[in-house]
Amino acid sequence: MSPDHVQDHSEAAEHGRFSVTSPEDHTMFRLAQLVILIDEIAPPGAKGLDLERLGYYDFFSANPFAIFGAEDLVEHAQLHRAAFDERQLSYASTGSRFANRRKRLQHDVALLVSYRLVAQRGAGYGISDKGNDFAISLTALYADQYRDSVRVVHKRFSGLSDTQLAAAVRGWLRTPSLLLDLYGAGEAPGEDLIAAQPPRGRDRSDLP
Repeated sequence: MSPDHVQDHSEAAEHGRFSVTSPEDHTMFRLAQLVILIDEIAPPGAKGLDLERLGYYDFFSANPFAIFGAEDLVEHAQLHRAAFDERQLSYASTGSRFANRRKRLQHDVALLVSYRLVAQRGAGYGISDKGNDFAISLTALYADQYRDSVRVVHKRFSGLSDTQLAAAVRGWLRTPSLLLDLYGAGEAPGEDLIAAQPPRGRDRSDLP
């Protein structure tokens, strides 16, 4: 590398021109995650998963500590064994990250359908036989760790109706900007709804 090249890099770093991207900014990474997720939650023969619920699974499986607090000892141990770390989640950017993943989801699912890895099933989506074979072929360590996170999150979500899950999500993601993302731009919830959010760690049986 020439001295001029080194100097150019130094000047770029000094002026903040280098951008840092996360894995979820890469389409193929997101698609692989979604194949694993849908294979776990909506395998062949199971009920399809609609986009709304799939969006919750997609975000929280990648960020499980947004759900599980210090009181969730079993889940914490399971997630730590899967190499997830609560310090990896930047709560200051949780709202924008949720909005970004949600915005990309419909496009990503459409790609999986076009690749015949996912098929429409009723009002939702499920893994295809081809997608199931592809998911099985993903044997990297991270793929197994992500599967473990999906299973932990699914255990929390599976007993909740759509209404209960939406209420629980509003409790886990309580910042005003994130609530705005959940309800869509220009459709912010009223103060009475914000005040009614269940506290973190509330038992699922208490949800309306």
